[in-house]
Amino acid sequence: MSKIFGGRYEVLERIGAGGMAIVYKAKDQLLNRVVTIKVLREQFATDEDFIRRFRREAQAVASLSHPNIVSVYDVGKEGDTEYIVMEYVEGRNLKEIIRDYAPLTTDQAINLARQITSAVQNAHEHHIIHRDIKPHNILVTEDGRAKVTDFGIARAVSSATVTHTGDIIGSVHYLSPEQAKGLQSNEQSDIYSLGIILYELVTGQVPYDGETPIAIALKHLQEQPTLPSKLNPRVEKEFEGVIMRAIAKSPEQRYTSAKELLEDLNHFLAGRPINRPEVFPVDDLEATRTHQGMSRVLAPVSVREIEPEQEQEPEKHINSFLTKVKKKRWQWILGIAVVLLLLVGGIMLRNYLLVGTTKVPDVTGKTVPVATDYLNSAGLKLNSEVKKEFSDKFAKDLIIEQNPQANTMVKVGREVQVVISKGPNTGTFPDVTSSPMSKADAVNMIQNDGFTGKITFQTQPSSSVPKDYVIQQDPLPSATWPKSGPVKLTISNGSPYVSINMPNVINKSSEDAKTILQQNSLVPLVETQDSTTIPADVVISTSPNPGETVQQGSQVTIVVSRGPGPLAFNIDKDASMFMAQIFSVIPKETIRIRANP
Repeated sequence: MSKIFGGRYEVLERIGAGGMAIVYKAKDQLLNRVVTIKVLREQFATDEDFIRRFRREAQAVASLSHPNIVSVYDVGKEGDTEYIVMEYVEGRNLKEIIRDYAPLTTDQAINLARQITSAVQNAHEHHIIHRDIKPHNILVTEDGRAKVTDFGIARAVSSATVTHTGDIIGSVHYLSPEQAKGLQSNEQSDIYSLGIILYELVTGQVPYDGETPIAIALKHLQEQPTLPSKLNPRVEKEFEGVIMRAIAKSPEQRYTSAKELLEDLNHFLAGRPINRPEVFPVDDLEATRTHQGMSRVLAPVSVREIEPEQEQEPEKHINSFLTKVKKKRWQWILGIAVVLLLLVGGIMLRNYLLVGTTKVPDVTGKTVPVATDYLNSAGLKLNSEVKKEFSDKFAKDLIIEQNPQANTMVKVGREVQVVISKGPNTGTFPDVTSSPMSKADAVNMIQNDGFTGKITFQTQPSSSVPKDYVIQQDPLPSATWPKSGPVKLTISNGSPYVSINMPNVINKSSEDAKTILQQNSLVPLVETQDSTTIPADVVISTSPNPGETVQQGSQVTIVVSRGPGPLAFNIDKDASMFMAQIFSVIPKETIRIRANP
């Protein structure tokens, strides 16, 4: 049986997890819509500090109302479990989009950046700092709408409540220098993280990377990033200036507010000049560093060349000779290195050319273990990076696509990339028949719940459901159904009945009367009464009266006689009684009966 929170939120499936909570897709049974539920992990249920942070998240985000921020609908507690109910967003997170499509065009990057910056500006205006801005926490719908989510470590700030915890929270690739030093985060920390995302959108990579989180954090403090235009020549210089100002290490050089950043993005998009000094890194920066807990970068030192004093003539000749010797030695070393490189390259090319070819087997519709065996038998390997997508055609865990395609001839040892089915993307189908619902409203409800399959309609008459309203649905209410599955709705085309004149069935038998009424689409109700004038089982009267207007399909009443009916004169019986009375008063001897006249 599905878990239900608060008596109304039915869990459909688990869709993610974070350090503090598990995220589920659920259905709000009261409002009949799909929602997201964030449930605090069990190990934190008894940790009062975590519970306070969890509740603070809900209170902070609930105060926000912005098209680019995931809305919070409800907060509750089920037993010892704390949960938050939020808007369900159908789409992918920005990190997945960067991984698949970056570098993006300038227009695409600015379109996303403007939406994200607008959301952050709205949060800052309500004194909320996100503190964990990163692509993983930004969802993008199919129509390109960006929505910032996961305020798991957001905190409402004011001059009276700000405290320094010393915690460094957030993904280290998007960590501001202040956070890396353990200083208090502010609005400019979010702006720095936004700048890192902009950098990644147009270059396809983060400016700072390393083998350990500490190494990456030190680079945020010490190193200067490569200019985006050096990684992607299509990046315009003025747009590059916006990015470099957003990720300036010094808060004094950085944008002071999300509003400023959004203004510059709008100016650039509109083709208007950006009147701010440029912030660019110094190439080949030679900085002097000191180590105080964590290293910090000192200002670059400019070194002026000092002209050498005039040397003695003998020393000039010796130095000239040594220079020539060194020059020839380096020429020999360079020549040998070139020869070695050519030899190694030739050997590698020869080995490549001598490698045999093989035909790629068809692994679509197979599981990964089976596909691995097929590929190994053909001298190929399965690429370890496996993508997963929903599929109505292939069952869960079966391969949907492969690259290279089946029957392609490739070199032995090549890797084959595959896409694995996550099964059909299903949901709980809504109820559009429980109360009279128009055809248009039913279609809107179905589509708002994320069902995109073709909707077909059939009509039938109904005396109980108004015209153009839904009579039946397929699939049934609350059925688990593929999001792209077909849907069939039966729509009422109104009552099949019309007004007619009440047939005259008086003086007909009850059976004949009922037959006539039913043939006219009327529903007869039979009542009986005693009658000495109408024979039994004969209709005495009707309601309505014959000839009056009546609606087909409605009930009519017929009154049937129970008898005894009219008094009849029995001639034979009464005549016999009369003769008997006469004979009783005449003497027998006076009566002569001639038997044979």
